[in-house]
Amino acid sequence: MPSRPHAGTIVWGLVAIAVGLLVLAGLWWDISFSLGYVLIALLIGSGLALVAAGIVSLVRGRGAGRGPDETESRL
Repeated sequence: MPSRPHAGTIVWGLVAIAVGLLVLAGLWWDISFSLGYVLIALLIGSGLALVAAGIVSLVRGRGAGRGPDETESRL
């Protein structure tokens, strides 16, 4: 069974997409962005997403009783 993607990979991929879209928006519609504000917003957004993913992972891990017997039965 393939492993699931890590939250960090997804979050940083979304950050890269957001930066690319901001660059394209600036080129297409002649919009200028303050680099400092954009970086702060991206940093806060990615940090919140990583913390939320960690909390979701923690909550799912608690209820899923992942003992060795249960893992072997799924194989």
